Formats: sequence, C-alpha cells, structure tokens
Amino acid sequence: MFEHIVLRRATGGQPISAGYIAEALLYYQKLHLFVDRGTLFHLVKQIGTGGMLTLLSRSDVSAVYCEEVLATSTDSVGVSQYHNFVTFTLSGHKDAGELKSPADRLQYELERDGLPKKEAKQFSKEFLRRVPIRKFSGNYFVDGGISASARLDLLDTEYAKKAIRQAVAAMPGGYEVGDELNLEVIESNLGCFVFSNLNLDAINRRRSEASASVEPITIAHLLSNLQDARADMALASFYGGDFVTSEVTSSIIQVRHMELLRRANLNTTSRREFIEVVLPDSPSLAEVIDSGERTLDEFLLLLDKAARFKDWLKKVNPDENLVRSYMRDITSEGWIQRLPAKSLRYILTLGLDATNPVAGLAAGFIDNFVVEKLLSGWRPNHFVAGRLEPFIRGY
Repeated sequence: MFEHIVLRRATGGQPISAGYIAEALLYYQKLHLFVDRGTLFHLVKQIGTGGMLTLLSRSDVSAVYCEEVLATSTDSVGVSQYHNFVTFTLSGHKDAGELKSPADRLQYELERDGLPKKEAKQFSKEFLRRVPIRKFSGNYFVDGGISASARLDLLDTEYAKKAIRQAVAAMPGGYEVGDELNLEVIESNLGCFVFSNLNLDAINRRRSEASASVEPITIAHLLSNLQDARADMALASFYGGDFVTSEVTSSIIQVRHMELLRRANLNTTSRREFIEVVLPDSPSLAEVIDSGERTLDEFLLLLDKAARFKDWLKKVNPDENLVRSYMRDITSEGWIQRLPAKSLRYILTLGLDATNPVAGLAAGFIDNFVVEKLLSGWRPNHFVAGRLEPFIRGY
C-alpha cells in the first residue's frame, strides 16, 4: 500500500520540510525528493548541511535537484499586459560576477544565506556529486519543455477557465467562482494577452484578512499556478508512485487527470485518520519535528527500529482502510495464540525432554520467557504504543 512516494512541495505550497520527510520515511518503503532551490535552502537551514548529506546517504532516499525556476513574465503595451511562461537560472551577480557552473551558483547562494565559505563549497560539491541535476527546460520531462506545454494549456481556453476556477477556490481567501468566470486569451508575437472578469481586489482583501503577510494575487500569479500544475503533471507521470505537491496545483491537475493523484490523496487521508484514531489528541510527526521538539536525527534512530512496522504497512491491502487493518491485526489470534498457556508449555517441554533430557532442564526458562514471547507475537501496536507514541508525545 505504501510503496513509493515523491515529494515535490508541501500541500500549502511551502518547501518540503524535515517533518514532511520524516512522515514519508515512516510510512513508505522508498522516498524520492524533487529538490528545488526553495526546498534545498530551507532544509539546509533546518537540519544543516551534515543532516542533509546524512539523509541523502540512506538507501531508502533518492533525490534530484532542479535549480531552474518557473515564472510568468509580464510586460505592457499601452494599458494592456501580455504574459509569457519562462524558465530561468541565476547566471551571476554584480558582487560575484558570472556564475558559470551549478556548483558555483549553489555555493554563492548558500554563502549569501549565511553559510561559511568553506562549508558552502564543500557541501555544494558533495551534494551535486550525490544528486543529479534535472531541468524543466529541454525534453527530459516533456518534449519541448514545461513552459511550452504550459502555453498550450493556456491557449486551451476551456481548460484554462476550469484550472483558474480551481486555483481560486483552493487558495487562501479564494472562493467558488462558478460559471460566471469569463476568460479570453489572445496569442501574439509578444505573448498572451489575458482578460478576465475575476474580482482580484475582493480575493486579495480576503487573503489579507486571513494573513497579512500573503502577497496579492494577480493574473500572472494565477498563470504561474497553471505552469506549476503542468510541471507537476509531468513529474507525477514520470516518477509514478504517490506524488505530493501543493493543494492549489493538485486541484488544477484534477481538472484533466483526476485519477493521477487519487492514490496519493487516499493514502494521505488514510495516514491522517490512522493517527487521529490510534493516537488521538497527538500532534503529527511532522509537527513535532518542524517545531523543534524532536530532531530529524532522533527520528532516524526511531526509523531504524521500525522495520517490522514498515513491513506490516507494505502488506496492507490498498483496498482496505489502514485503521481497519490495524485494528484487525492487533486483535486477531493465530494458532499459537489460541493455545492455552499450559498446553503450549507441555508441548515445548515434552519436545525438549524427548530429544535431549538435559535440555529439558530449561523448562523454567521456557515458562519465564519463551512462552510469553510466543503467546504475544509481534503486532503493529507494539511499535505504535512502544516507540512512536512516546516519540510524538515527548516521553
């Protein structure tokens, strides 16, 4: 059920955090990280360069790095704006001159973020040695590149209307636009002119009321969501597995490909319900790590003791609810558990006496240890109650 997960972004659109990674590693057999600049710099701040390299050294973790940024370029002709989807990479800075290689660019940005020069240089070299670079431009994920494909999406006006409608509804401060949305797209040599009856002022008022720190929404912002959704569709199709990205782009993807993220959404819901039922009133694993109550290093020690739990998760039927499977497996009895304790002791000690009289003297040991182990067996609640709950609750 929980085989392979690909993390692109947190559901709120933020960079991937150490807490998100911990939850994925606990439940899934394999984790693949699509690391962009935002996620890389966030993780370096959160767990350090050493923690990042430790994570990447694990056999159950793989990653690629994309330094390219997807954006929407907006210019004006008279009172009208035209837009183009673009992909760009930092090429240099007035203080550093031209930055020719990915290692140079990464080192420069890490230093600008406060990392000492020596550490930034060593990490950049080691990170890029371990993690291959992938590009949105070119033909690796989709022929012609992501930006060209996103332009075709925009020119499909009916799809673009549905996608923008979904994006407006999913973002904080948004609302259900309904069928009254009008959208006109005019392609030109300069770019695409986009006209809409969206009440952006009303949306931005709602957003500022919800959070004063959010940036105002513009047509360019909505078009960028369209391009991000095209990138995420390409990545989800390319890598397979459970693909996790922002709620806004997920809602756009479902306009055309509702089934593409269905299993990932089902598994996310299943994991949330599992914790709510099994560990009620507990914070999530991601919350305790991202809050600093626990570190990723502490979690990795816990993870090394979770092999049997993860093996149990692997065998859960995808057609069966995780909570139902858990409750069934912690209450079911095999033949060894159904035997009365006296009968089990008799069978074991009789077998020892018959094969080796001296070994029969070990019956006392059997009474005190072996029988109890055989009667109890291993069940998933042993890990949940014995290790996961103390870790999450902090005792």
